[in-house]
Amino acid sequence: MEETSNFSEQLESALNAKKQWFDTTKLPEILEKYRLLYTCVRTINELLVKKSIIIPDPYKSDKRISDIVIPETSSFSEQDMSKVLGDRFGNYEIMLDFVCNYMRFTVENLPIGRVKQLIDLNQVFQWDSLSTNSVKPNTRALANALSEAKLNAPSVTLSMLNDSVDKCVNSVIQINTGLSELATFQREAYKAKIRKDIIGHKDFKKETAFESSENEMAEIKRLYPKVFGKKSFYTDLINELIKEDQAPNKLELQQKVLKKLGINEVESRKPQNKGPDTREMLMSTIMVFGGIAPILTQLYIKLVENFELLFYVKKTFFSKLLAKLKKSLNIPDKAKVVTVSIVDQRSGTKTEQKIVVNELLEEIDSKKRVYMGFASKGNEYNKVMSASETTILTYINKQISENQSLYTVLNALDEYFKVNIVEPTLKPKVKGMKIDLSSYKNAVLTLNKKRSDYVSLVEEREQMRKLGMSANDV
Repeated sequence: MEETSNFSEQLESALNAKKQWFDTTKLPEILEKYRLLYTCVRTINELLVKKSIIIPDPYKSDKRISDIVIPETSSFSEQDMSKVLGDRFGNYEIMLDFVCNYMRFTVENLPIGRVKQLIDLNQVFQWDSLSTNSVKPNTRALANALSEAKLNAPSVTLSMLNDSVDKCVNSVIQINTGLSELATFQREAYKAKIRKDIIGHKDFKKETAFESSENEMAEIKRLYPKVFGKKSFYTDLINELIKEDQAPNKLELQQKVLKKLGINEVESRKPQNKGPDTREMLMSTIMVFGGIAPILTQLYIKLVENFELLFYVKKTFFSKLLAKLKKSLNIPDKAKVVTVSIVDQRSGTKTEQKIVVNELLEEIDSKKRVYMGFASKGNEYNKVMSASETTILTYINKQISENQSLYTVLNALDEYFKVNIVEPTLKPKVKGMKIDLSSYKNAVLTLNKKRSDYVSLVEEREQMRKLGMSANDV
């Protein structure tokens, strides 16, 4: 009995420490991965629809989601692929949108049942085994659709597709690893609650219960409805609990539970921890730029299409002849320029700004390529990694400033296209950028937050140093 009591105390301590770690560290990371997955899925979905490879659900925008509903995964005829894949992939995107924007990623809000739902959602399309020979209908159909989309596609489209798929693969792997760890935690938390609320209950007959495994199960079942009402009764978990109480190797089983929860790792961090690694904080900020790459890719594609509509000129015989003549004489085309109204968010004043189209597109493409290098931890990432913290911070400051300016310009252009493309046949073709710009803005806000956290910590440590203190003194 005393051994069980000591184990319960150790278990509670481990669970509390692990819960805090999940809430403050792991679950925010999983949410960020879901946001990246959602962005990439939306990019792929829009491209497949644009190429008429899939038919979107016409009622998609009317759907009101209040909970996760796992999209259908049953077999279907190849003849129906365009419509069925369009419906399922669209529903998958809607579910990811719900997860990213309406779910709270805390231990309290992600019980065992919810974790299972998320894992099931992640399996609707198996990104890590995307093959035209897959035995999974959805995965096979998506692989075929992507192969079709890549045929004779321009390099920008190929790059976007490959990058988006790679990010989906990596995101789902990391999400599933984190959710699996959370599921383990929730199982142990459930068992701990049984120990505390039922075995610790004043009406629990301990002497009778601990005479045999059967008696303990019977006693738990007797009090369960009284304590937990209609909440799910997980027989397999309670059998584990009983073994940890009564099995001949119960001490070994108890130690396995504590090890599984990482109690030693969590506890060891408390006294010795010198605080966050500032270089690691900077590099995690750099990785946020990697998450911006697919957003810029999508904005780039929409900008190209909208500019084509804006500068659309009917190709007559004489216009074609003039174009050929210019080409033969090496006469460059006149630079395309638009003037947009930029609104200062603080003062509300408007200023006119000229945008050279090619220069803007080149800037976006350049940033996208560098940020893709960060996401894949390629040469660009390694170059930054090898620099001093001061140099990295200077680079981050510059990039944040440039992205803030770029966001302002793109936001103004979004309104400009809607107002200035007035031809009745062209206006419906204008690509709205609000959703992408919202993702872009949120990413820049995240960058600002991470930079501020770094600067605050560095300033705090500098003040402590001046006072002759160290991080271990507080």
